[in-house]
Amino acid sequence: MWGALIGAGGASAFMLVNGAALGTPWVWIVAAGWVCAIVVFAWAVLVRPRSFEQLEPPSKQASTIYFVSVVAMVVLIVGGARLLASLDRSELTVAWVVCVVGAHFVPFARAFGRAMFRVMGWGMLVIGIVGLAGGFAASAVAAVAGVAAGLWMFAVMVADAVGRPLVNGRRSGSTVRRAPR
Repeated sequence: MWGALIGAGGASAFMLVNGAALGTPWVWIVAAGWVCAIVVFAWAVLVRPRSFEQLEPPSKQASTIYFVSVVAMVVLIVGGARLLASLDRSELTVAWVVCVVGAHFVPFARAFGRAMFRVMGWGMLVIGIVGLAGGFAASAVAAVAGVAAGLWMFAVMVADAVGRPLVNGRRSGSTVRRAPR
């Protein structure tokens, strides 16, 4: 649940910060979309009755993957932002951040045995790449990619919470075992 709340914070930041960059009337349209996303998220994650698996603490390998992935994400975000600024293309930074945040989720799928991370990560990576490519033609495309990434994150977390098989499937070789039933 804590991970979903952190994810909701990140998704909210992507939507609201980049929605504001789009100007009127889009700022209000994005804000209304965010309110809808938050309401659905709160229902699916916080209100709707559901059972939780009792999970063992992550293995050392999973913890190492998590640590390396987060450190690499921070380094790549900062390095990419500086590179884009030096090329006078700072408006593309948000699309770069979407790519890097998405890529940092992909290894979590294997480490924690949660397909949700693969779905979220690859989806964000595609959104970020489209934002980067389109952002060279029109800078607003990068901001739209930021909004889309936030919506995608909410959609994947809600799908996982309501038990969609594609999103919450577990690998048989997962490093996180199911609790005995």
